[in-house]
Amino acid sequence: MLASLVMSLDLVAANLEPRPVIVPSPEPDIQLQVVTEEWVPYNFINQQGQVDGRATQKVREVLDAAGVSYEILVFPWTRAMKIAQTQPNTMIYSIFRTPEREAHFEWACPLLRPVKEHLFRLASRNDIKLNSLDDAKRYITALVRGSVTHEYLLSKGFKGGVNLDLSAEPSSLARKLLAGRVDFLITTEFTIYEALRLIGKPYETVTSALEVRDRSGQRACMAFHPGTESEFIDKIRRALAEHNRSYIGP
Repeated sequence: MLASLVMSLDLVAANLEPRPVIVPSPEPDIQLQVVTEEWVPYNFINQQGQVDGRATQKVREVLDAAGVSYEILVFPWTRAMKIAQTQPNTMIYSIFRTPEREAHFEWACPLLRPVKEHLFRLASRNDIKLNSLDDAKRYITALVRGSVTHEYLLSKGFKGGVNLDLSAEPSSLARKLLAGRVDFLITTEFTIYEALRLIGKPYETVTSALEVRDRSGQRACMAFHPGTESEFIDKIRRALAEHNRSYIGP
């Protein structure tokens, strides 16, 4: 009985067509590592877990036009900066071009249109009156550690732990302001509008206490580790220039 069963199985096996071997297509080689931070509405991770935002969309369009394969990763700003400064073939965005940063990167500008930055306070805090940036030293301002605004305020005499409340997580800043743990946020109107919307609060919850004119009008860029392939940088610069000629924004 067992011998007959084995023989039958052998005959069935002999008549089977060979099964095709499916070889998965290889992933395209990643030519450029791209790093960024959470900065709504410009670069952030959406509800589908994808890197999204006004700047991100433009970055994707530019890199696709340049024919460079890439991967975008989101980190806290200080880590993103460290990666971009230590790993060749890495690009970072959205980064403001400053004299202090100039020599550390190769640059492709501008990525974004000029934005105005303000010190925002709660609309209910009528006790706060500012005539100048120096007046804000009597209060506590929340911002992202290692950001260009952090560098700027340090240069103006502000100090961490004294009148600066530093965070690695941008999404925590609006909550700190609403909870009364800090007196100001320094950011753009677009950013605070989106930050409040995401936690279900209207924009009218806050108001500008002071426009930081030294910071207003600057444009964010894309920047590359100096060891990045020059061919990639040249292609991306040309694609960015063409994009800026053809489209307005973000």
